[in-house]
Amino acid sequence: MSPSPKTLYEVLGLAPSATTDQIKTAYRKAARATHPDHGGSAETFHVIAEAYEVLSNPEQKAAYDLRLGRGSAPRPGTTSGPASSARTAPTRAGSGPAQDVLGNAPRFVPDFSPGSPPVLPLALAGQQVHGSPRRPGFLSRLGSSAGARFDGENLTIHLLERTLLPDYPAGRLVNGLHMPDRSPRGGNLEVGHVLLGGYRMAVLESQVASPGNYSWDGRHLRYRGRDVNIGRLPDAVRTLQDRFPECNVSGWVVLHSPNGNPFEPVIDYPPSLSRSAPAMVHVANAGTLQRELRRFFNDGPQPNVVQLQVLGGLLDALAR
Repeated sequence: MSPSPKTLYEVLGLAPSATTDQIKTAYRKAARATHPDHGGSAETFHVIAEAYEVLSNPEQKAAYDLRLGRGSAPRPGTTSGPASSARTAPTRAGSGPAQDVLGNAPRFVPDFSPGSPPVLPLALAGQQVHGSPRRPGFLSRLGSSAGARFDGENLTIHLLERTLLPDYPAGRLVNGLHMPDRSPRGGNLEVGHVLLGGYRMAVLESQVASPGNYSWDGRHLRYRGRDVNIGRLPDAVRTLQDRFPECNVSGWVVLHSPNGNPFEPVIDYPPSLSRSAPAMVHVANAGTLQRELRRFFNDGPQPNVVQLQVLGGLLDALAR
C-alpha cells in the first residue's frame, strides 16, 4: 500500500498552525535547498512552489484548511487556488523539451482572481520595463566612468527592448536600483539593471568600452594589461541571491562598442574557462549578451512565470 501524499504543510515541513512568517521562512529554506540550479529536483521544487502559492494567500489557505477539516468556510467569492485536493502528489514541472519556450504566455504567481486581488497593481504586473538609469551630474560625467556607465545602461535597455523582451513576454526589466549591501562590505549598492524571468535573475552592469580586446578569467577583467573596474557587481549578485533565495542569480558585465558594432569589443577567455559553465559573473558584448541571456532563462525552471512578490521587491528598490 503506497503512502498518502503529503499535505502542503508537510511539503514545507510545517504544522497547520504555522504563521505567515513561518510559512515564508520555510519556503525560502526549502526553495534554496531544492532549486534545480543548485542541484535539486525540478519536480520537488515545483511542488514546493505550489505549496507556497496556496499557503501564502490568505483566501486560498482558508479554503485549503477547510478541505483538511480545519478552519471555517472562506468568504463568498474566494477561490480555492491551484491545489485540487487537500493532499498533493508531485507533478512534473512544465519545462517542456529543450527548446526556446520564452515566447509562451506569462503565468502570474501568485495567481489572482476577483476574490484574490493581485500582489501588484495589474498595470505594474503587466509592464515589462520599469525605472530608468540614474543620470550623473555634469561634474560626475567629466573625467570619470559615470558617463560611460550611464550611456552603456541606456544602450543595454534599448538592446533588450529590441531583441529579447518582445520574444519573452514573462521577462521583467527593472532599471536603476538602490539597495543596502548585505555583504560584509556594507553600504549601499547602485545596480544598473535586473532582468527577472521565471526563477532566474540576471544582474547587469553596463559601460561603453574602449575599442580593442579585453580578457576575462572569471574574476578579473583586463584591458591592455590593466584591471577594468566592474563596480560592485559581485556584491550585488550576492545581495540579491540572499534576498531572493528562490531565484538563481547571475551577473553580467555588458561592454558596448562606441562605434555601435554589437560584436565589439572582443572578449578573450583562457582555455581553462568554460563560457557555458555556471558562474557568478560573466562578461559579454552586445551581440553575445542576447544569446547568453536567452539560454540562461530558457534553461531555467518554469521560465514563463512572473513572480509578483519578487518583482514587487525589485520595484521597492528603484532609486527615487
